[in-house]
Amino acid sequence: MFGRTLILVFILFSCSKKQENETVKILGHAATGLNILNSVYHDNSKEAVEFALSIEGCNGVEIDLQLSKDGDLWLYHDEKLETETNGSGCISSLTSAEISELTYTSFHTEHLAKLASLDFTQFKGKELILDLRQWNFCDGTFVAIQKVIEQLNELNLSNPADFKVMCLVEYTAWIEPLHSNGFSVFFPLYSLDEFPEMEDQFPLIDGYVVKNPDWNENEIQNIKNSSKKVYIFEVRSPKGIRNAFRKLPDGLITDDIRNTLIEKY
Repeated sequence: MFGRTLILVFILFSCSKKQENETVKILGHAATGLNILNSVYHDNSKEAVEFALSIEGCNGVEIDLQLSKDGDLWLYHDEKLETETNGSGCISSLTSAEISELTYTSFHTEHLAKLASLDFTQFKGKELILDLRQWNFCDGTFVAIQKVIEQLNELNLSNPADFKVMCLVEYTAWIEPLHSNGFSVFFPLYSLDEFPEMEDQFPLIDGYVVKNPDWNENEIQNIKNSSKKVYIFEVRSPKGIRNAFRKLPDGLITDDIRNTLIEKY
């Protein structure tokens, strides 16, 4: 009798967990995870994006974008090219013709991917977070936001009909221009103490991205209660994944899509 009771409790707990987790979106960090040694493809590559979107249950991807010298947006994470590719310097100091010749120093030696090269039909019903980099790390200047917006508008990404786009920025001066051009704007938040000031000064922000280890469930819910979206990143280990789910954010930007999906269900 006692054993049957334990089984019933376990079933009820599992069903409750599934119902709660069902609301949490799962997005691949830098497509298939950042700095994952056993990843099939290099982060932010076109191949990694396509692979992530092919995984059943994956709700989308986050990618890092940097503007080239001649105004094209390229997927790339690091400050300098020499850390991950056979090139050197910065994305924002090179032309697209020069960048197109570069490859990652990973197993598949994937070419760097231009945002325009992605097949956006694959995003139907999914979400795309664009982490927009505002700084030229080589010459110490700010990237022109209007050039970024021009490129995004050329690709019709301000309000696509069948998938959702969010722009993640760390530079407050970019919030209003992006919002006025129809983009959903997210901002990184490092503590709950920052939240009231950000809400007061920048009410146009649609949501926040926060680090998993730095936030608890109550803090996440405080932001959600203000009708703002919250996505958690630095989600990697099984323990960290379970911890992130308990906080019930709107989405997890995970470095391990498959294990996150296992924990979700």
